[in-house]
Amino acid sequence: MVKKFLSLLLVYFLVFAGFSTSAQAQGFKDLSSNHRFYQEINYLTDRSIITGFPDNTFRPDVTVTRAQAAIMIGRALGLDGEQRDTKFKDVNADVTASGYIDAAVQRGIISGFPDNTFRPDNPVTRGQMAIFLARAFELEVQAEQNFSDVTPNMSAYPYIKRIIADGITAGYPDGTFRPDASLQRSGFSAFLARALDDQFKVTPPGPEMEAHFIDVGQGDSILIKTPNGKNILVDGGKISSDLLVPLYLMEAGVSQVDLMVATHPDADHIGGLVDVLKMLPVKEVLDSGATHTSQTYLEYLSLIDEKNIPFKVANDGEFIELDSSLKIQVLNTYDEGEDNNEGSVVLKVSYNDIDFLLTGDADIQAEQEMVEKYNVEAEVLKVGHHGSDTSSSLSFLQEVSPEASILSYGEGNQYGHPHSVVVDRLLSVGSQVYSTAASSHIVVDTDGNTFEVHGTPDSNPGDPQDPPAKISLVDVDLDNEIVTIKNNENIDVPMTGWKLVSVEGNQTYQFPDGYTLKAGATVYVTSGASAKDQPPTYLKWTGAYIWNNSGDAAELYNAEGVKVSEVR
Repeated sequence: MVKKFLSLLLVYFLVFAGFSTSAQAQGFKDLSSNHRFYQEINYLTDRSIITGFPDNTFRPDVTVTRAQAAIMIGRALGLDGEQRDTKFKDVNADVTASGYIDAAVQRGIISGFPDNTFRPDNPVTRGQMAIFLARAFELEVQAEQNFSDVTPNMSAYPYIKRIIADGITAGYPDGTFRPDASLQRSGFSAFLARALDDQFKVTPPGPEMEAHFIDVGQGDSILIKTPNGKNILVDGGKISSDLLVPLYLMEAGVSQVDLMVATHPDADHIGGLVDVLKMLPVKEVLDSGATHTSQTYLEYLSLIDEKNIPFKVANDGEFIELDSSLKIQVLNTYDEGEDNNEGSVVLKVSYNDIDFLLTGDADIQAEQEMVEKYNVEAEVLKVGHHGSDTSSSLSFLQEVSPEASILSYGEGNQYGHPHSVVVDRLLSVGSQVYSTAASSHIVVDTDGNTFEVHGTPDSNPGDPQDPPAKISLVDVDLDNEIVTIKNNENIDVPMTGWKLVSVEGNQTYQFPDGYTLKAGATVYVTSGASAKDQPPTYLKWTGAYIWNNSGDAAELYNAEGVKVSEVR
């Protein structure tokens, strides 16, 4: 008797709690407006079809029982829910759901089991949900779609085809329906809302879109294969002797790149694009508009010009018309004078219900501006700047609310990517975290309704490393004699007495007396015939050539003679 009482009490709280207050979904403290089924849940709570708990939670992940399903369907159809005895030996007038169960049985919506039980506390599966809703809303048209795990001898077989045809739900990208999987409160709410109102219908599964996050080590490269067969390449990692990116593209069946996007001109993003431009036809290039003095950037521009490829600078807010099944919008791009990272091209790629947010190296300031202007919610996030704490603020991640987050970085990199604070933030917003360092190439495919990540969640992104130097050597361009140094502090750092050393040549550059590197700023120390002397951004070492092109290490020492950073 105690167990029965407790089960009845659970039904009461799950379905009736807060009934008299007509709770609004936006009032539930565990349900944000970014939740995938927020609108559907709000629609049902407005109509008192489903309600929350006394502690002002909705508990979207709680499993729905057969009794709760009867109550919700009964309310939706306006059935008589007055408690009464039923023909089932486990459902009498004391059972809260008894009236709705009896009414639903009389309407032929729900049936019991051969042993004369209803089993009100059993969970509802996806297959049972299909039967209940198809009968409740008298659906007759069947979809042509078949699923590998649904056979004609299953009782749910025709009903699954009917709810698919009605746009109530869809299968999974792997061709399954998973009829035996239990349903949660949020999922059942979505299906019931779609049965009641056409505004919530889902689009029938379409051809797949694939997003390939290519393992280029410490860098970014993303291939998007659109539903209608177009190929978009966003960045290309560094130039590599093994031609990694173009060979990966060809193995993935890419014979031409329809759109190449250079998010910003740093070498770890555009280096591999040079390889692609040499080896594959490219129909159009979208660029941030930022410039760079590196040989890599100049070669990238020269190849575009040589091959007469249409070249366009991205505009903030514009939509890219490449595939009619996708909505692709630019959420951020370069403004004159901005740091290259801040001016990264950010793309939001939407395929029906599934959104991808590709953030390049956009920093926290750019994130704030995007949140103010756009809806940044996305199921899949390419984490900004390889997991650096210059990106991925908690407030931004809360707005994005990603279900899956991809970190693209090289194992054992000198920058300490990804920073532990960023990983903690990703986990705190409920995201699964994947990394190219752990899984190598990661592929996400979607039919526009659901998505699947082909990769293993990273249990420990960014194995413990030495923390990144506050002032760090970012890059040594041996060909162009340019050393890039960045202040990762949030305060200005005086650099009087600091030294930059070319190890191979045993030569030393002394920073000028009184020189200060501003918080977050970057300085370029130049040498050779093209050396620039434009303080505070460009400092000239000498007109002579310093760096050994066949290989040279750089070391940076503070005024106390302590080595604070090196590149080898």
